[in-house]
Amino acid sequence: MPVGRAILLGALVCACGEAAGPPGSLSVFVVGRLERGSVVVVQARSGTDLVPDTSVTWSAQPSDAVQFPAPGRALLARATPVVLTAAKAGATGSLGFEVAVPPTIVFDLLRDGNRDIYKAALDGGDLARLTTDPADDVRPTAAGATVVFVSYRDGRGALYAVPLAGGPDHRLAVAAGEESDPALSPDGRRLAYVESDGGAPKLWLADADGGNAARATTGFGFPGSVEVSPTWAPAGDRVAFVATAYGNAGLFQLLTGAGAISPLTVDSTPDVEPAWSADGGRIAFASERNGATNVYVLEVANGSVSRLSTGPGTDGEPAWLGDGRLVYVNWTDGVPRLCWLDPAAPDSVHAIDLGPGAPAHPKGIL
Repeated sequence: MPVGRAILLGALVCACGEAAGPPGSLSVFVVGRLERGSVVVVQARSGTDLVPDTSVTWSAQPSDAVQFPAPGRALLARATPVVLTAAKAGATGSLGFEVAVPPTIVFDLLRDGNRDIYKAALDGGDLARLTTDPADDVRPTAAGATVVFVSYRDGRGALYAVPLAGGPDHRLAVAAGEESDPALSPDGRRLAYVESDGGAPKLWLADADGGNAARATTGFGFPGSVEVSPTWAPAGDRVAFVATAYGNAGLFQLLTGAGAISPLTVDSTPDVEPAWSADGGRIAFASERNGATNVYVLEVANGSVSRLSTGPGTDGEPAWLGDGRLVYVNWTDGVPRLCWLDPAAPDSVHAIDLGPGAPAHPKGIL
């Protein structure tokens, strides 16, 4: 029986059978993401002819690694090497491939009356609680092996760090005001965050451990203008953030070397919660430009904006994954859930089953 090979086609991971085997054999094809939790298309061919889905009997080794919920469909239930076998009237064919673990996300989750920092795979598996303090821990950001978050255990917002693998957390040595909205640079060396010391929140930059903290936007806006939600460009040379310097909440970018600030969006409705893509070309954000709050994408090169999500309900708090997918929060009838989509197929929305609780502020690990 011929064993197939895995290939990468754009953002879609596929597997396809080898060339036709001995007479009477079948060629096996799998189309979809080869990662745990994915439902993929499975097909068998006899020579060049596609065998009808209802005529094929499918099996897998290991037998618990794949489920077959409908003709022509397979659910990849475990991350492990898999061999699929198709059989029809005595003819058989097999295909081997590796089922990967989905990307990891971090987020905060209200469960049993306490909001803490968690991590999970994109399919909701491998859920792990990273913080356990009785006070609220919120708004995580992750790079490499480190997660930085906001904790209210000291009576006000303060920045803490915890290993992504789990372990003791510790407070970062930054300025003495109210701290929020941390964003680690993709290389994990720098930290953008928001500081408010009795006044409006302003954007600050520091080393990843909190050292060398300084305000990044001196002279920008006016004393009462708000600056929140920083996000780093992948090269670490720019930070996008939300500011009310022009009156309405809009997106701006800071060149971290020169200190120059310029607008990214100017609209009559607020644009908030930016997230810079791993390829540097796009910024996702939340806006109510069409009446409902949805996720939009700004093309950085030309300034064009397009709507990415369409509800139902309210969509916001977008975050990119390294492979170009987007995770965000959807509120339907006031109940939050995490979802992800591929911008190449935005109508296919995947809910992330995390069990009970109210998740918020997801972040990918770039």
